[in-house]
Amino acid sequence: MKYVDRCVFPIVTFADTPVIFVDLRSEEIGQGEPIAPNLRAMFELRVPIIKIVTNEGGSGKTLAIRCANKWLILENSAFYVARCDRN
Repeated sequence: MKYVDRCVFPIVTFADTPVIFVDLRSEEIGQGEPIAPNLRAMFELRVPIIKIVTNEGGSGKTLAIRCANKWLILENSAFYVARCDRN
């Protein structure tokens, strides 16, 4: 992404994977650790980012989608934000 930023081309990304589970086990194995630096880098880019949801865009991907300047959802795709209540 940094290379494309220097070349001044727009970045096109695709989301087509199921939801990321947010639970204690996921945190223990470090699921969020590789995601955070990539999101930080995406916010620092100067070129437009276009996100295309081709299959399923669940709550884990909402962070990455929010980094995009424009996002598109294909006709039979699903986008949702799951709510997790903890009592």
